[in-house]
Amino acid sequence: MTQTNQTHTLPLKSLHLPSEPSAWPLAWGYWGVLALIVIVLLAAFIMQKKIRNRSRAKKAALHIINQPSQPLTISEVQELLRQAALSYFPRNDIAHLTGEQWLSFLDSQLSSPRFVTKNEQWQKGLYSSGVNEHQTDTELIQDCAYWLENALPPKRKYRNWNES
Repeated sequence: MTQTNQTHTLPLKSLHLPSEPSAWPLAWGYWGVLALIVIVLLAAFIMQKKIRNRSRAKKAALHIINQPSQPLTISEVQELLRQAALSYFPRNDIAHLTGEQWLSFLDSQLSSPRFVTKNEQWQKGLYSSGVNEHQTDTELIQDCAYWLENALPPKRKYRNWNES
């Protein structure tokens, strides 16, 4: 027997490879991750802006009080403190305070009293003609700068300080 190599030609067409799959549209998981990233970035931006706005009055007051070219009088420093306090606390609670009540409010925002103990110096400085001992003025102004740095913005939720 003889073997014959016979090639049979079948009516087959040549193979065509399908096109590569496209990256679009993205799967829902990718859209979810993308949405999460956008939300986190937006929240971070909003929080950063709130923090910056929250400390704006404090920074402005500290900038004014620390200017060496224009020394402030005691009454100007008190006015600056009042403006800064009104930026952070309810107007109804702050605007009517004067004298020892005002100094008590300032002390209530600090861990140790700095204002009521110097009530006499504050009163002399407020109602004098502006000619005071430079040492006393500097000490009182430093107390004001300390209050601005440490009491603003309020660390805890404000509660009516006079009721406690």
